[in-house]
Amino acid sequence: MASEAYDYEPFDNTDHTMKQIADAIRHKGYGKDVREAIAQGFENLDKHLSSIEEELKQQEKKKVSSMDDIFNSFGKKE
Repeated sequence: MASEAYDYEPFDNTDHTMKQIADAIRHKGYGKDVREAIAQGFENLDKHLSSIEEELKQQEKKKVSSMDDIFNSFGKKE
């Protein structure tokens, strides 16, 4: 049977990578530090998903604008 090594250092509120957050969830010895790691993980996901969502909205606006330009150009003769 493998022995678990727990980390009892506090999980501070700095900018952690997702790998560090996952390791903290697995190995922190105190529940408050595990909860903090989980919360930071969700905050990190929210930040990245929000930026992706904003980028998709911008791309959709460009796409609609381009399609409108193409549609409007059919009726025009130069």
